Amino acid sequence: MDILDATAGNRTMWQTKNSENIIYIDIQKQLWVKPTIYADNTQTPFRDKQFHTIFYDPPHDYGDKPFDFNMGKVAVHKQWLRKKPFGHTYYGWDIYKTKRELIAHIWRAQKEFQRILRDDGLLWVKWCEIRLSLKRLLNIFADWRLLMKIHVKSPTQTWGNKQTYWLLFEKKLKGKQKQLFT
Repeated sequence: MDILDATAGNRTMWQTKNSENIIYIDIQKQLWVKPTIYADNTQTPFRDKQFHTIFYDPPHDYGDKPFDFNMGKVAVHKQWLRKKPFGHTYYGWDIYKTKRELIAHIWRAQKEFQRILRDDGLLWVKWCEIRLSLKRLLNIFADWRLLMKIHVKSPTQTWGNKQTYWLLFEKKLKGKQKQLFT
């Protein structure tokens, strides 16, 4: 298993919910699609340089009231997804009370990803500019090289008129150059 979903949630971003090639982690015990492992993405149980690819979709906002997991199950069961595209999804916006708490968590997570991602690995980050700009997020990822920025156009992947992105990063290797030709 070379792929890590570091914020599995209910695996809503995946077409296939169960892949033997992906380890899904999350700390939320009330999710209705359970992760492979309950783990904090800032302190994972994995060895150094274990993964080729990490997907990270952190909470994009903070200070929300606690999420009603039972209501979320009802919404999925009754297929409210067609009427309320965000009514069934857990975003984790209730975990961090302030912008400072959210930023601190993202910073600790990206440091952990530096440890568990191979030197030639890739980090995919999904971000929506709800109250924190992409520029501010990129400052948190200062030890990474941005390879690609994809603007998401799908209304099911954005929040109102807020822009959503998929970002592809690689590690900045200190004092090492990748040798392409010998």
